[in-house]
Amino acid sequence: MMAKALDELVTRLEHCREQGRCAKAVLDVVAARDLSVPIDHETCGELRALAQVFSCEPAELASAILRAACIDLQEHLDDDLDRLAAAAEQLVNDPCVGIASEEL
Repeated sequence: MMAKALDELVTRLEHCREQGRCAKAVLDVVAARDLSVPIDHETCGELRALAQVFSCEPAELASAILRAACIDLQEHLDDDLDRLAAAAEQLVNDPCVGIASEEL
């Protein structure tokens, strides 16, 4: 199952392909920072095949995939932080925890 941002990326790429438009506009986003990720030969081949399907450069597609994955990761981190904040608030407001820390 693809995460939300990756799913949206593929949907936009498929939409461009269906309309016969170049996918460059979907893939062309200014990078906040440059990253380098080594990939194996099998992944390279799959990336080339996908890039051919969507009529784009493999490097541009790889970059867009990594950005979408980072967005999904950030969304999950936000959810985790929200849960941690709720748990911390519950502990702060728990009178039993307050008594135990005062005794320590």
